[in-house]
Amino acid sequence: MVIQNILVLLLAALCALLMFLLISRIRREKMQTAAIRKMRLEDFSDFLLSNTIGGGIVDVARKVSNLLITAFGCDRIVFLRKKRGGLELNYYHGIRGFSRADFHLKYSEELAELLKGDFLPRNTDSLRHLLPDRFVSRLDQYGVDMFFPIFWRENLYGIYFIRSNIETRSPSFVLLVASLAQSLSAAYHIKWHESRIEALQKQLDSSQKPNVADNQEPPQETRFLKLVRHRNTEVIVSRLMESFREAANVDRFAFVYASRTEGGEPRNLRHGVDGLVEIVDNASLSEIIQTISDRPYVPVGQLKTTTAETRRWLEDLKGKGLHYVASFPLTPQRGGVLAWAGAGNAGAVEKQLQLFKAHTFHLVDNAESFERIEEMSYTDNLTGLANQRYFFRRLYEEINRAKRYNRSLALIIFDLDDLKYTNDTYGHLAGDSVLKQMGDILRGSIRAIDVVARYGGDEFCIIMPEADGSMCLKFMERLQNEIINARFMVEGISEPLLCTVSMGGAVYPDHADDSKKLIFAADMALLKAKEMGRNRSLLFAPSI
Repeated sequence: MVIQNILVLLLAALCALLMFLLISRIRREKMQTAAIRKMRLEDFSDFLLSNTIGGGIVDVARKVSNLLITAFGCDRIVFLRKKRGGLELNYYHGIRGFSRADFHLKYSEELAELLKGDFLPRNTDSLRHLLPDRFVSRLDQYGVDMFFPIFWRENLYGIYFIRSNIETRSPSFVLLVASLAQSLSAAYHIKWHESRIEALQKQLDSSQKPNVADNQEPPQETRFLKLVRHRNTEVIVSRLMESFREAANVDRFAFVYASRTEGGEPRNLRHGVDGLVEIVDNASLSEIIQTISDRPYVPVGQLKTTTAETRRWLEDLKGKGLHYVASFPLTPQRGGVLAWAGAGNAGAVEKQLQLFKAHTFHLVDNAESFERIEEMSYTDNLTGLANQRYFFRRLYEEINRAKRYNRSLALIIFDLDDLKYTNDTYGHLAGDSVLKQMGDILRGSIRAIDVVARYGGDEFCIIMPEADGSMCLKFMERLQNEIINARFMVEGISEPLLCTVSMGGAVYPDHADDSKKLIFAADMALLKAKEMGRNRSLLFAPSI
């Protein structure tokens, strides 16, 4: 009987413990939900757009810190910024009674490699073996148990150590904090590039000052410094080839190089050569590069290839009087082949080739970095569509073009009718999945000249150049039917989800004569469609 009573007591104690753990978990998750709901989606969207080309580190860093405190429950924050070969204390919150030397880290390749894994917040246990004892004791003293890095490509800019009082293991916490880290990393990287450009610009300005004493010519590197001003890869390649033609006394050339887009067809650039066969296959370009990469240059007549396309290209080169071929990579990932003919001898041209190759990588890599960052600043992270910032810019441009050529333009604004129900019933990850699949549908439904963007939340916009009211209505009806018939599959939910949308359309110049008025007209049509029962599409009319 005594043993039975003991077992009953133990069972009751175990049940009480499990109940306590369950209640604690529910409370933590409720705290997280409550904290994240304090953050307006508009504010978070504005934050994600604030890391634009200007590289406003101070503004972005301040917003990161504020969001960590207000929306992510972080009552302890320590941020170390990389300076002079080490990581030094740059910002802190919720701690006191310490020396700055307590939070100093020496930079090492092992530390950098561990940090540059991803932007996701992780437990400090994986980092402790690289931290000095004094640093670890401070983390333990303040209960700081998570970190996330700030880096971009090869550059490490800093590291955050945080403690949060909400549920930190949920996917929503991890992904949102990673978004903060990525945005701040982009801002630091932009500033890094701007600093490089500023230094090169000073060098350029100095080189252009006349030397009265000896009347020397500006150094040859000046032509490369001038190209630093350009941030478009294609512009830089074109200017580089033109400078090479002049410096090497080359009459004609043909340059084939890999596209920046993975899987994109090779690009062809020519001067003084008409009707030349183009290399349009990456495999053919790679074959030529491998054949000549170990030599400074090769006479066209000595180059042997195996594919029919490359043989036709080489025969055409000889027919057009191009004498030599050389490997000319833009970056380690983007190979290129240059063929030329001219008055200069091959040895003199070879010297110019080496000089231009030495500068090309840094110029193109710098421009590609800006292009990638600009693309990111114009892209919605979830759907992959254009974002609100890009939408406003393109709408302004397209309306100006429509004015100039006296053409019409349609704008469609729509939103999902029951996304809130999906979020409340299946969770926000299910809602995110629906939005992402909606982006896929829109990409496959628009014309090549149309622009589709996520306006914010569950709202989307479509700009339709050269479309009138009739075309706008027909497109809205067709798109609405596609969405009604679509089946949205969500991981963890056995049955597909169904979705409907309400749409509003307006046409320039019929309904508005500028971008703001056109947005207002389309928005009014959308509101009217929702008032009429949702799952409708409506074109703006003055009576609305």
